Amino acid sequence: MGTTKLTRKEILAEDPVHFAIIRFVEFFRTQGKVIGMAAICMAVLAVGGYLGIDYLQGREQQIQQQLARALDIFHAKIDPNASEDPFAKGPEPVFRTDNARYQAALKELAFVSSKYSTGKLGVTARYYQGLCFLRLGQNNEALRALEEVRHNTKDRTLGYLAKKVLAGYYLTAKNWKASQEILEGMIKDPQCDLPKDDLNLELARLADAQGKREEALKLLRKSREENAGSGLQPLINQEITRLESSAK
Repeated sequence: MGTTKLTRKEILAEDPVHFAIIRFVEFFRTQGKVIGMAAICMAVLAVGGYLGIDYLQGREQQIQQQLARALDIFHAKIDPNASEDPFAKGPEPVFRTDNARYQAALKELAFVSSKYSTGKLGVTARYYQGLCFLRLGQNNEALRALEEVRHNTKDRTLGYLAKKVLAGYYLTAKNWKASQEILEGMIKDPQCDLPKDDLNLELARLADAQGKREEALKLLRKSREENAGSGLQPLINQEITRLESSAK
């Protein structure tokens, strides 16, 4: 019985698995250089992405350390006999004057707010810059910084704290209307997470500053009833006693 010789094409047509393997090998043989370059590009991108993430994490850690240093300086102790170097006696800084303390804090905060202006750390730095400017009597700079924080969306609590500081500033400046609008707005705002009794206390002080003693007493008594057990109760009672005594 004779044998039938099949051509290569016919053999592959009868064995689709073998045909697929051959095609796969031939593809890598002809396209090996392109595939190799693609693999190298993917490896470079993967390494680059890893290094980029590592860099950003390191940069954020550096900013956090800088901010922590700035806050340490902001809350530093004052000693007229302190050395010119505030860190001469250890890691906790000590300054001769308040002015020197806030000037030093501003230098540290400026670095954070400029390098991380769009993030939460930058907003925190900007808030403390506003406080430093206020303590140094640089009111225009303080208002500019606090207004920025007031409208931020990165940290809602800091925004409310900035509003409270602004309300206090306007109270001191006798801009009664601006101070009242801020305080009443926060009290009515359901998203405001600052203690309501604290805000009512500020509002009562505002009323008292305008000579509205009875209105101030009404606010304080209402706050005392609505916030029983609050940590501010002793201070509220003290204010009520003071106003009642002055009325007599």
